[in-house]
Amino acid sequence: MWQKRILGSLWIMTMLIIFIVTFVNNKPYFIMGGSTSVSPLMHTLMDGYPENHKDADFTYNSLGSDAAIIPVDKGMFGIGWLSKEYTTSNPNQISFVLSLDGMILVYNLPPSELGNDNPLNFNQEIVKKMYLTNGNVYWKDLFPQDPAHPNEGWVKPTSTLKVTTYTRENGSGTRDVFNEKVLGDKTAYYPQATTVNSSTQMFSMAPGGIGYSSYSDKKQLDSNPSFANVYMGNWEHTIPTLDNISHKRYGLARPFTGVINEKYKQINTLVKFLKFLFYPSDPNHHIVDAAFSEANYAQAAVPLDDPSGVNNKLDTWLKKFPEV
Repeated sequence: MWQKRILGSLWIMTMLIIFIVTFVNNKPYFIMGGSTSVSPLMHTLMDGYPENHKDADFTYNSLGSDAAIIPVDKGMFGIGWLSKEYTTSNPNQISFVLSLDGMILVYNLPPSELGNDNPLNFNQEIVKKMYLTNGNVYWKDLFPQDPAHPNEGWVKPTSTLKVTTYTRENGSGTRDVFNEKVLGDKTAYYPQATTVNSSTQMFSMAPGGIGYSSYSDKKQLDSNPSFANVYMGNWEHTIPTLDNISHKRYGLARPFTGVINEKYKQINTLVKFLKFLFYPSDPNHHIVDAAFSEANYAQAAVPLDDPSGVNNKLDTWLKKFPEV
C-alpha cells in the first residue's frame, strides 16, 4: 500500500512539473527523468549537447527510478531512466542500457579506529549482520585482523564504535539494487536505518556509519575534505574500479537503463539525442566519451552492438531513421 502511495505522489509531482514547464516555456520541451543516480551524468550530457535549446529545451526530473516508467508510457518523458535492470513487455516501449555503474559500500571510521590504511572487505554475511540484526553490532567484531588477508583493512579490538546503518529512500533504484545484490532479498526491511535522499547526505554519515552509493559519486567523495574519514570498501575481495566494473569482475555492477516510447510525439528530437549518446560517428560523441571517463562519472559505456544483446532492439529501431 505504501509503495502505491509513494508512486502516486511521484506521479502527481511529475504532472505538476510538466505543467509548469509547459506554461513558462515558449519552446517545445524534451523532458527526461527518473533515477537520481543518473541525474548528474545526464545533466552533464544535456549541457554539452549542441542541440539543446535549439529545437527543444532539455530538462531532467530526479524523481527516483520507480517514477520513470509511467511518464514514458503516457508520452510525457522522452526517456525514462532507471539505475537498475528493467525489461518491458509493453509493445510500444524499448528498454536499453546506456552504461554500467557500480554500487559502492561506504563507511565512516576515524583513522584511530583502523588497524591499517587498507579498505575493509565486505560480503553479504557481514552486511546482513549490520542491517538485519536487532541490537548492538560493533565494528571490531565484524572486522578483526585476518592473517590470511594481510592487505585488507581491519578494526582495532579497542574500538567501541557501534554500527549505524544508512539507506536510500523508497523508490530509489540504488536501494533496490542494494536489497537484491548485497542483502540478497528484494523485500528486505530494516526500519532502524537512517534514510537519506542524496549521495551528499549519505557521505555525511556519522562516525560508525555504513551506507552505499553510486561509483559515479566517487569524484564527490574524493574531492570533499569533509568526507575525509568516509572510505569505499571492497566487495568480496574485489576493489571497485572502472576497469573491474566494465569487465564485470566487480559483483555490484548495475546498469543505467533507459526506456522510450516508440510513439513519442517529438520523435526526431528523441532520435537525434539517442544517436548523440550511442553513435561514435556522431560529430559530438566525444562529449559522451569525456563524460564517461574516470575523471568524470566513471561509467562503462555499453555500445549498441554489445554482445549481450541488451541494445539490439534500440539499434534496429534507430536504423529506421537514417535521415535524422
